[in-house]
Amino acid sequence: MELITAEQVCDELHIDQSEEELATIGRLLVDSSALIRGSISNDVTDEQIFALSGDVYNRLILALVTRMYYDRELSNGYGMGIQIMLNQVRARVLGDG
Repeated sequence: MELITAEQVCDELHIDQSEEELATIGRLLVDSSALIRGSISNDVTDEQIFALSGDVYNRLILALVTRMYYDRELSNGYGMGIQIMLNQVRARVLGDG
């Protein structure tokens, strides 16, 4: 298993894989990853998180990308499901779980 890709996100969300959509999803993947990492530690990498919690990390990224795809401003926040996954990943990375 590897980190989720723009193509996999498009497949999951049933979005056409046009050049424009792949570019948008690619930017949202980068932004989502940065938000998640920033919520855990300034020093953690995607690879470190993935090694500890691959399945949950990919699902967390997908959920946040989905949220940002339809609401770029996150005007309603992360949502409970994203927060639950983020808490699980944070605990594993920081050694609390």
